[in-house]
Amino acid sequence: ESNRRVNEWLVQHMDEAPFHKICYNSSISTKQLNVYLQEHGNDAALAIDPYHGMTPLHMLSMNPHAPADAVAALLEVNMETAFSLDNEGKIPLDYARDYNVGGLVAMISALCNHRNSASRAQVD
Repeated sequence: ESNRRVNEWLVQHMDEAPFHKICYNSSISTKQLNVYLQEHGNDAALAIDPYHGMTPLHMLSMNPHAPADAVAALLEVNMETAFSLDNEGKIPLDYARDYNVGGLVAMISALCNHRNSASRAQVD
């Protein structure tokens, strides 16, 4: 159901959300993500599509071909996107659980590392 919904959305709206489209490409790489963000700015990672309320991290998380390091790299741009609800009430972690387990592990690891860094900063 989710893949069908994403594919329909991509066909209908790919020109309106190019970063979302890149994130669902089966040959996505961390380098491609970084180049796009360098050219368009980190705010591109926060873009929410007007049709399904998804961030690029939602798209990358449901891409079964996305490498775990790409998922972690996009999450590092803004940790809050991990908890951004789409119109279905799902967060990127939900999609990673269902479609990209390596991405899920990478997100959980990045979130734990971020939390531990924040805790150490508060102690210092």
